[in-house]
Amino acid sequence: MINIDLEKLNRQNFKSLSDALAMPGKITQLKSVFGSHLLGVANVLFFSEVTYYYSGDEDITLIEAITNPKATTLQEADYIFGDLIDARYINEAKKGDYLNPDFSATLIFKCEDFNSYTYSLSGPGIDGEKEVNLPCNKEFIETLMKKNSGYPLGIEVFFINSIGEVIALSRTTKVEVF
Repeated sequence: MINIDLEKLNRQNFKSLSDALAMPGKITQLKSVFGSHLLGVANVLFFSEVTYYYSGDEDITLIEAITNPKATTLQEADYIFGDLIDARYINEAKKGDYLNPDFSATLIFKCEDFNSYTYSLSGPGIDGEKEVNLPCNKEFIETLMKKNSGYPLGIEVFFINSIGEVIALSRTTKVEVF
């Protein structure tokens, strides 16, 4: 039997997610859980009081059994996981309200790599401007910028590539298309 220290993996993955969000455009490395980086993220974020929506092919039943989150609709989910990057998820994700901006969704997308499109990032956690490659098209970015235009309302987005690297965009990050 293989011995897995989930607590240690959770600490490492939490640090990777936190670093990626605190410094948008920085690529950090995730550890896989049960052979999946997506499950590694889910294991960090899920617990009995959160809701999630997942559209994809991975079997998350073991993580559900360990963490006991509640599956729900796209519109009500705290965490939205997708195997495909789709602006529809942004449009339908909750963004909190002025009394509870933390009642917003966090989106986590799988992708092959980060080399699709080049953008300029600015905002908190970025020294001036930073040029980065992201796996999402112009429509996705424009939809995200519209959703995040009324700070403190908005959403956070994580992209996980096939080798477990993660890059994030916080609700305060401004993204410009070249």
